[in-house]
Parts: sequence; structure tokens; C-alpha cells
Amino acid sequence: MVAESTPPSSLPRTDVLVIGGGPAGLHAAFYAGWRGLSVRLLEARTELGGQLMALYPDKTVYDAPGLPQTRAADLVRALEVQLAPLGVDVRTGTVARTLEPDGAGGWVVGTEGGRRFAAGAVILAAGLGALLPREARGEGVESHPDVRTELPDAAEFTGRRVLVVGGVPQATRAALELTDSGAEVTLTHRRAGFRGEPGELERLERLRVEGRLRVLSPAVLQRLTPEGAELTVNGEGVPVEADTVFILGGYLPDLSPVQGWPLGWEGGYVPDGPGGETALPGVYVVGDLARSGKDFKLLSLAFAQAAIAANHAVHHVRPELKVRPGHSSERGGYPVRG
Repeated sequence: MVAESTPPSSLPRTDVLVIGGGPAGLHAAFYAGWRGLSVRLLEARTELGGQLMALYPDKTVYDAPGLPQTRAADLVRALEVQLAPLGVDVRTGTVARTLEPDGAGGWVVGTEGGRRFAAGAVILAAGLGALLPREARGEGVESHPDVRTELPDAAEFTGRRVLVVGGVPQATRAALELTDSGAEVTLTHRRAGFRGEPGELERLERLRVEGRLRVLSPAVLQRLTPEGAELTVNGEGVPVEADTVFILGGYLPDLSPVQGWPLGWEGGYVPDGPGGETALPGVYVVGDLARSGKDFKLLSLAFAQAAIAANHAVHHVRPELKVRPGHSSERGGYPVRG
């Protein structure tokens, strides 16, 4: 952890810092990296994709440019593949909290974990806010020694008995990843069905039939106990022993981590100029947070805003580079310098 007293000149520094790993943030990071700048991206969740992955990875998206129809999760993966060759420093599970000048025309962003990162320009692509997991609630939650609302690294749970509670897509993915890691997994939900990509649901059923993953649904979670949980299945009580319990109930957006930044907020929006400029020089806003988009929370608009703001950020950090990037087809492969 970098101490708060560390001078900005000694902090980890990139040309551009992108806050938010949804479609707008990923595309902004791509364009800044494509122009040859160093880029760091901070994402509050443990995976990239923003709302597409947190809320509806299994849904079909019809308005992504150039893709007549694609699943939200597949679109996110394509954006990640496009970004991969550019060496962007991606930090998931990192919530941006503070913003302060670095004394040299750039900015320092502080995170919830105490880390601080310096950059010549900052692009705020936080969408509706940091998507933070819903709080685990219910009878006996405080009695169990290890209750979690997010899956960090499935490999940490090898050999452990794990109960996953929830019917949302991340519950399905968590159960599969934990099973793959060698955990003894029980998945339960109050309804019979689970959400997820078709391939994930097919694999879930296959693992259940093979006896490698225990599925109890529909089932009612009555209470947690120090040893695990007590469920009701078909009117009968069923105890489940679990060393770790994941209660995965989805996510809630939270703008409070960045709403203290002096950006002239108008409710949940940040006023922005033609290039995504905000009231602070070198700080840009794109996507759902940008006031210029108003209620047009569309992928196509977010991509356009991200490209424009990223190129303005490039020019801000390195004035010798033009704002307009030129056509990619005429500029060669990865990465493009200048």
C-alpha cells in the first residue's frame, strides 16, 4: 500500500487513468492506448464489463455497432480482446474515492484500499456508479464465520465446502468456477431456474447430473448457522454444511465515491463540453455520467463519447499529438505511436 504521505512524483503514474470498466471505459482505454499512451483502468467490481456483466450478461444486445445481435457477455469479451495488445494496467476490485491535483498539471486518484495513482489525464466512465454487491442479509448471517457477497479468486476455496445462494448470473458463474477449483459446492435459489449464458446453464445441469455440483432449488434459505445453513426444500428441512457462504443478490449502483469531486454535478450527471471536458482541466466524462447524453443511455453514444474524450485526453497529455487520430486502417497494427 502506498502511504498518503507519498509525494505525487513517487506514485505509480500513467498518461491516462480511466475510472470504470464498462463499455465506455474499455473503449476509452483502447483509444488512449491505441494512440501510444500508457493507460491504467480502475474497476470497482472483480470483473470488467460494468452493467453488461453485472446485470444482464445473458441478455441479447441489438444496438452494438457492427453486431446485429450479441450477448452482453460476448460483447464485453470482444472489448477485452481488442484492449489486450495495448498493455493497459487493469485494476479490478478497485473503487476510486478521491481526486487531487498532482502539482504538475495532472491528477492523483485515491482508492478505497488506500492506493494512489497519478496520471496526466483522467477519464470518468463510472456509469450509474460503482456497482457494489448487495449486502448479505437474513437470519443468522452474523453467526457464520465466512459470509461473502463477491467471489474473489475461486482457487482460494479448493477443498472447501461452499454454499452459493442466488439465481443471478454471477451466482451461476461462481458455482461453476468454484466447482472447477475443486470446492465442494451447493447452489441454491428460491426459484427453480437460474440465470446465465446458455453454455453455462448447460454445464450447470451436466455437473448436477454427474453429481459434481449439488443444486437445491426451489429452496428457501431459513437461516445461516455457524456450521452452514438450514434450507427448506419441498417442505422439508435440509441442513447444508459450508465453510464459506456466498450470498449473491446482484449489485446496486453507488455514485457516492466520486460525487464529492468538484465537477459541478447536476444530480447524477457531470456537465461536459464537446470533447468530454469537465470543469477540471484534464478530467473528462463519458457514458451515462455525461450530462450531454441526458437520458440517451445507449451503447453507440457511449462508444462515441469514449473515442472523442480519449483523443482529447491524448492531446491534453501530449500536445504534440493531434486530437484527431486519423483512420485506423491507414495507421497500421498495435500499437500506434503518434
